Amino acid sequence: MTAAVPAFGPTGEQLPCDENSTPFAAVTLSFQVTREQLRAALAIGHAENAGEPPLPDLTVPDTRREIEGYFAGAAVFGSDTELQAVDASLAPDYAAELDAVIDRAYTRPHHPAIPQTPLYRDGTVTLQTLDHGEIVVPEPAWCTGHDNEIVGHLADITHRGRPVKAGAATEAAGYVEILDAAISHAPFLIEQPEPHPVLSIQLSLDTRASTADVRAIAYALRVASLRLDRLDREVRHLRGEEG
Repeated sequence: MTAAVPAFGPTGEQLPCDENSTPFAAVTLSFQVTREQLRAALAIGHAENAGEPPLPDLTVPDTRREIEGYFAGAAVFGSDTELQAVDASLAPDYAAELDAVIDRAYTRPHHPAIPQTPLYRDGTVTLQTLDHGEIVVPEPAWCTGHDNEIVGHLADITHRGRPVKAGAATEAAGYVEILDAAISHAPFLIEQPEPHPVLSIQLSLDTRASTADVRAIAYALRVASLRLDRLDREVRHLRGEEG
């Protein structure tokens, strides 16, 4: 029975079908599962990790990755032997015909990775784009430049400010980075326009901590909070929202 149910995933990065082979395309599937299937998949994944971390400590993304990983692995492992056997039995001419059909359905972009050669002048920067050729755009004073970027589409152009980071030195895991943030502005986005600068924020912490580590992490969190407040004031100034 097909019903309208909420969709979740994919969560995080694409799952590799085989770490020893070269991927050609990512095929995304969406299929409905029952609560019982979700429960069983999570139980299997949790057992394979020796019950760690305890279930109450599993984050939402980790829970979804465990379940998605199980279903993806079951699909690949269950079909891989059959697929390899069929592929090995194909006549060369028929394989070439199949490849031609695949190339039409899974067309891959063919632009090489070309580094930018930006030209800065009078508050502007000249950049190359794949879809609009050479363009001249305003270059804000806070942007750190585009010298290490690759030529992309107009919508990919992003001004980035200096990175603002915070972290803690721990006994269990060495240095752990907690905050990586910066002012960012992608003025040519279409689906989610950015008429003004925004804050790009990445927060990350996944470690087991001793008592001393907890104190170091707590201090780093306070530092991260202060730095975010300062960065927020900067971006509000740039947006004309001081009041």
